[in-house]
Amino acid sequence: MAKPRDGLLDRLVARARGVPTERDWRRCVVLEPRSAPRLPKLVSHGAGLSFSPRVLDKPPKPLDSADPAVSALAEYLEGEIAGWRLLARNDTEALFGQGDPPELATAVVREDPKRGGWSCVSKTNRRALRATRDGIRASSWHLDDAVKLSTQDTVLRICVTEQTVAGGRRADGRVLTPDLHVNEHELVLTMYVRPEAGFQMRRPNPETPVRVALAHPVGSRKLIDGAVYE
Repeated sequence: MAKPRDGLLDRLVARARGVPTERDWRRCVVLEPRSAPRLPKLVSHGAGLSFSPRVLDKPPKPLDSADPAVSALAEYLEGEIAGWRLLARNDTEALFGQGDPPELATAVVREDPKRGGWSCVSKTNRRALRATRDGIRASSWHLDDAVKLSTQDTVLRICVTEQTVAGGRRADGRVLTPDLHVNEHELVLTMYVRPEAGFQMRRPNPETPVRVALAHPVGSRKLIDGAVYE
């Protein structure tokens, strides 16, 4: 990689823009990714349960109107449940979907033991599906704009933007081992950030500098952010 400037003026301008400085890059963590399949095993719409994207590969089956979760969905949608399918379910919650990404709509139906029945608690439209691992939705990233990537590089300098609310703080110390899929033409890198515990103020998350060590040079392969599933 070509070396960027690291003078006082450059650092002050970078801080004012909220982007990592060269000093930040020298101090940031170096992560070794783990091998992963090209497509994520689970995805999430940001509301309700995670589900396998493969459930979207087949046409939706008619929902069972005798199912109390389906009845709750039908009541919420005033009977318009044609085209809706079950995406995921456990003992107390069901996630239904209609359409395909990026036009997928979802509805979360939950059981309320106190009321003795099921009810639809939320409905979302056109929210991005993100790869999900251990209940954590993937965070987006881009290459450091201050340097030019070489085909011989084995370390990526990436800026990660955390998806969960973190009080406007960087994700230093919370960036998890990335997933990496490698083939002849692509490097698909998916980043995950462990959420902060407790209540967090809703403020824009700054970019967190992370270096990712590759086993082999980038070569001519295309670098792809695997966070969003389309």
